[in-house]
Amino acid sequence: MSMNAIISQVVCFLCLAGLFGYVFKKYPLKPTIKNLVLASLFVLLAVILNAISVMIPLFGVPSVKLSFALLPLMIAGAVLSPSWSYLVGLIFDLVGLMITPTSFPFLGFTLSHVLVSTLPSLWYKRNVKLKPQNIYRLINISFIVLGLIASAYVVQVDTIQISEQSYEITMIMKLAVIAFITAAILIIFLILYYLRKKMNQEVAEDLAKWIVVALLCEVLYSMILTPLWLDVMYGIPWWISTFIRIVKACVMIPLNIIVGYSVLKIVRRVYH
Repeated sequence: MSMNAIISQVVCFLCLAGLFGYVFKKYPLKPTIKNLVLASLFVLLAVILNAISVMIPLFGVPSVKLSFALLPLMIAGAVLSPSWSYLVGLIFDLVGLMITPTSFPFLGFTLSHVLVSTLPSLWYKRNVKLKPQNIYRLINISFIVLGLIASAYVVQVDTIQISEQSYEITMIMKLAVIAFITAAILIIFLILYYLRKKMNQEVAEDLAKWIVVALLCEVLYSMILTPLWLDVMYGIPWWISTFIRIVKACVMIPLNIIVGYSVLKIVRRVYH
């Protein structure tokens, strides 16, 4: 294990311990049968979805992994308390290590899974009261900024690494990815416009909160933390592996918004 990996392990452990202390002190765990069953179902569903993820080809090789494994973790955060959500993310990571053991457990991915389940819970617990139009305006700006940053990044990348092999990126490929990013953002805008027209203010605000969760978790997990951990563990520069993840994010963010919010409403009806 390299020195960078050791330092990262220590930092991630301290982050996990600090977050553990915060959520369990401020939101003490309430062990009820309903919470235990629901948390267990979220972990089980996440493990199953992670096992049946689909690899789709990009540039002639299977390179983009599409999976809804994070969705149960995000929904757990939207429904359960931060302390239960923390346990859901932690147990999911531990079960994953038992199913597919690695040479050494890397706490970076553990931290990622815990954040994906805990941050949504903290966000919903804040119960921020904002006007839906202001939230949607902020969301639209966020998508535009994200699209511009992603497009600028794609333009300056000349090679990507897939399965330990490097592939040259031509200008045609870059333009195709930028067009795909633009199309994905336009689709999101159209979906939001259509949904807002059919919703009252309370539902529109609730959807806006979920959109923030879907956007934050996908960007944080796929485009920031995972490339960082791959760089620390295997020396893969984050700017190389991020190219593929931009494409993935353009697919998963709209799916997580639509599918996730639909499932969230069902879970709330059953849970409450």
